[in-house]
Amino acid sequence: MRLGQGLDGEERGYFTMRSLLSTLAVFVLVLSACSADVASPGADRVSEPSGLDSDRQPSSATTVSEAGPTCDIPDGQPLNVGPEVELAELGRSGDILVRGAVYPHPDYEGRPWSQWGQGMVTDDGRLFSAIGDHIGTDGNSYIYEYDPDTGVLRMVADVLSFVDHSTGSWGYGKIHGQMVEGPCGEIYLSTYWGTFRGLEFGGSYTGDLMMRLDPYGESLAPLEVPVDRHGQASLAASSAHGLVYGEAVDPILKAEGENKGPFFVYDVESEEVIFENDASHVGYRNILVDGDGVAYFSLGQGRLAVYDPETNGLETHGELLPGDWVRASTAPTADGRVFGVTREPDRFFVMEPTGEIVDLGEARGYTTTMAVGPDGDYFYYLPYAHGNAWKSGAPLIRVDGSTGTQDVILELSPIVEQSLGYRVGGTYSIAISADGSTLYIGANVASLEDDSGFGEVVLLVIDLP
Repeated sequence: MRLGQGLDGEERGYFTMRSLLSTLAVFVLVLSACSADVASPGADRVSEPSGLDSDRQPSSATTVSEAGPTCDIPDGQPLNVGPEVELAELGRSGDILVRGAVYPHPDYEGRPWSQWGQGMVTDDGRLFSAIGDHIGTDGNSYIYEYDPDTGVLRMVADVLSFVDHSTGSWGYGKIHGQMVEGPCGEIYLSTYWGTFRGLEFGGSYTGDLMMRLDPYGESLAPLEVPVDRHGQASLAASSAHGLVYGEAVDPILKAEGENKGPFFVYDVESEEVIFENDASHVGYRNILVDGDGVAYFSLGQGRLAVYDPETNGLETHGELLPGDWVRASTAPTADGRVFGVTREPDRFFVMEPTGEIVDLGEARGYTTTMAVGPDGDYFYYLPYAHGNAWKSGAPLIRVDGSTGTQDVILELSPIVEQSLGYRVGGTYSIAISADGSTLYIGANVASLEDDSGFGEVVLLVIDLP
């Protein structure tokens, strides 16, 4: 039995060590990736700043052809299906039905069991997500599928079963970055250390791994460590270009109080990093991707760096954010808008297809994940992500995409407390069905006697009227 040791500091200004007693995902806009041409990027960019050049350029093997990447998903190892649970009806609020269940996991104590990365919905409507034990040495993470046709949440893989892990080496106690879609519907995800405190390289651990999940062929393949001796704190993708974008963090420097590491670009066809840039940036929690597959990451003070897959280079964006850095963003809507939320302060914004950034008002609390319907009329969030959502009733809020008007459509705390006996700590994963009718929320929860908001993970399925 592994003993609980409480939470590590992962989010600036929000993490405190506590004693613990006791899941696009985001909707992903599916692009016609195997044959589509990619439009040139939007406007409002200025010349490439000093220090943003890359020392890695794409080889001829990684050049994106006019036809796009191949749609043959390489073979992986068969999934090792584990425990499953059928979701139960937890309650109703007006016309809104809530179903849910605790994620089934192995019978040992996590430090704590928790969910940190955003799941995603596949083209056929299934939700894939992950939880982890938050442990360092021999830490493990577990991948799950929820099938709305059967109402069953089942474990489909544990990371350590698919990697060359030697007992006593550092493990993979989290999947922290977002799960993202590849050009043929495959899912890319990355491991993350369970804790950076006391982290030791050596043995089988040389950094965190990129992995490819085939939800149709039911296989998982470990790929490579994209950036040696680093963990991947966030992921995003341009499926049309066959590229995965990531932010890597140096755990040794993080333990000393400094976030540092590169933005990188991983080519899924060649299975190699084709761009790596070590220019200083901030946040390490979100990469916004527009409708052209162009990636934006935070430089601080409201500034954004822009990676253009057509040129394999960086520029800076000519518009400023309403806060210091981007904490979360949605997939592009059908008309090309992307919604996001900043930190310092917590404010919503929309990036228009032109590149213009429009402030949509204040977020009601720390917000780490958002989901937008296909038409972009509304997006959804649940504030107070890091353990405190129960103190405000765990409100699920709908935001008007044009005006920024916010309406609480449901309080989750009363339903979860009465039906499951847990407090809702918050969420790092809200995903939405393709038609916008169903929300999937992975909620970190705690027992009613524990005010930390962590200890188990519950999947909540919310049918919107």
